Amino acid sequence: MSGCTRNCPTNPLGHNCKKRLYNRKFRLSEAFQVPGNEVKVNAMQKTAIQRSRRWFVSRVVAGAAAGGLLPRTLTAGEAVMQRSDRCQSVLDRLKGPMASITIPYNKDYSIDHGSLRAWVDFMCEKKAPILFMTYGDSELGLLTEQEIEAVIRTVTKQAQGRSLVLGGTGVWWTGRTIDFINRVEDSGVDAINVHIGKLVRKDDDIYEAFRQIDERTEVPFLSSSDTYSVDLMKRLASLPKMIGDKCHEELFNYHAYIRATKKYNFAILSGGQMKHFLFGYLVGSAAYLCPITPIAPQIGIGFYDALKRGDMDQSREIVYKYEDGLLQITIKLGYPHCYKSLLYLARLYKTTLVRPPRRSNRPEDLGPLKEFLQEHGWIPI
Repeated sequence: MSGCTRNCPTNPLGHNCKKRLYNRKFRLSEAFQVPGNEVKVNAMQKTAIQRSRRWFVSRVVAGAAAGGLLPRTLTAGEAVMQRSDRCQSVLDRLKGPMASITIPYNKDYSIDHGSLRAWVDFMCEKKAPILFMTYGDSELGLLTEQEIEAVIRTVTKQAQGRSLVLGGTGVWWTGRTIDFINRVEDSGVDAINVHIGKLVRKDDDIYEAFRQIDERTEVPFLSSSDTYSVDLMKRLASLPKMIGDKCHEELFNYHAYIRATKKYNFAILSGGQMKHFLFGYLVGSAAYLCPITPIAPQIGIGFYDALKRGDMDQSREIVYKYEDGLLQITIKLGYPHCYKSLLYLARLYKTTLVRPPRRSNRPEDLGPLKEFLQEHGWIPI
């Protein structure tokens, strides 16, 4: 491992500490943590990834304790962008762990709204702050427009303001997205996660799509970025009703977005996992999509509370104790498949089904997941 000048674990993946924390092919978040990845690693590599990840977390925690990671401070000439009361009320609550809204199905693959209502009640009773509709976890690409609307209405009506509800759109042309947002406004949904996918790639075209949505709708909304430039993110943050972005970027751009949009009163949300948000929170990220919160909201909330207290040791231990162990099991089960399996084992969902062509997990394959949940007291033994 030439050029490595730090006391880090041996890493067979080509890690060169002097230049980067991990190389392009085997970034930690892709090679081991991100669901659905296709990178194949052997047992030795997995061990190295785990050790290297622990080293990474420990160094970030040490840096935070020493004051080396701080949010960008606005200069005297910079003023924070003022949002409307409606947008600001959402921003004020858009903090902490977000639980993906996953879709329960009946045996005929129709949506089981009864189970969905039961899950919403479970989340709200456990004080989960945010229920969030995402393109992947909520299977928006496999639902009709009418089904997406029905889910938004069910979740919002059942939540009754107890949790913040963020709905979502499919990947549609701009006019259809605008009509949809205007139609579901009377549901009481707090904000909408807008997906445009890769329909357009140029910065000006992406900005124009969101500008039109901002001009022709009243519901606060967010983007779900995919390799957006920092300059584009600043332009989007300046739109009056666009209040945030669900960020899928690696740490460098994630941090860059947070710092670049600070003066716009704009929420950069971590696209997933406590370990990602651990680093983002330190520079100003507001909320994170949590893989544990849909089944154990108290863990996601406890992690966030530890960060707010500045208790980095406790935050780190929650990552190691709960997230690492759970992801080692759930990655094999797939996403959003594993969420259905978690909620099935908790007896909140009646089936483990995902819509074809995806293959559903069979109840008999859930032994390790069941043992993990029982070990931590999340379901009865």
